[in-house]
Amino acid sequence: MIPQRINLYQERFHHKRLWVSANQVAVAAALLLAVAVGWSFLLIYQLDAAAERRLAIEVDRQRLSAELAVANAELAQLLGDDRIVRQIEYTARQISARKKILNFVNDNRFGSGQGFSSYLVALSRLHVDDIWLSQIRFGQNFVQIKGSALDAERVPGYFDRFSEEPVFVGNRFDLFRVSRDRDHEWKVDFEIATRGPAK
Repeated sequence: MIPQRINLYQERFHHKRLWVSANQVAVAAALLLAVAVGWSFLLIYQLDAAAERRLAIEVDRQRLSAELAVANAELAQLLGDDRIVRQIEYTARQISARKKILNFVNDNRFGSGQGFSSYLVALSRLHVDDIWLSQIRFGQNFVQIKGSALDAERVPGYFDRFSEEPVFVGNRFDLFRVSRDRDHEWKVDFEIATRGPAK
C-alpha cells in the first residue's frame, strides 16, 4: 500500500456558504411572476375603464353636438323670421302717417279754408266691413276717394251711404271707377271724385 497525503486545507475542500439557494430563487421568481400578472390585470382593468369612459365621453359629445345643432337651427329660424320686424315697420309707418294727418288738420290747410275734420268724421262713420280707403283728397269744391274692397258688390252700397252725412250732401261725384289688378285679384279697387280739383 502506498501512503498518500491529502492536504485538507486546500481551498476546494473548504465549506462554501451559498448566499441564495435554488429554492429561494424559485420563490423569488414566482413572486415576481405573480406581481407581473397582477400588474398586468390591473393595467388591463384600467385600460377597459378608460375605454368605457372614452365611449361615454364620445356619446356625451355626440349628444351635445346634436343639441347644439338643434339650437343653432332654432336660432337661425328665429333670426330668419322677419315678420316681427315687418310688423314693427308697418306700425311705424302707420303712426307716422297719422301724425302727418294730425299736423295737417292742426294747420287747417284745407282748400276751402274751413278745415276738413268734418269730412274725416263723416268718413269714419261710413264704416262697411271689407272696405278700406287708401287715399283721400279734399280741396275747394273737390273730393277724391280711393280704396279697395274684398267684394265688388259692397262698393255701391258704401257710396249710397254718403247721402246720410250732411257734409257730402250737394257734392256731385262725376267719376266712379272700379278695377281689379291681375296681381291682386283677391280685391277690387275703386275711385270716386267730383269734377276736379280747384284751379
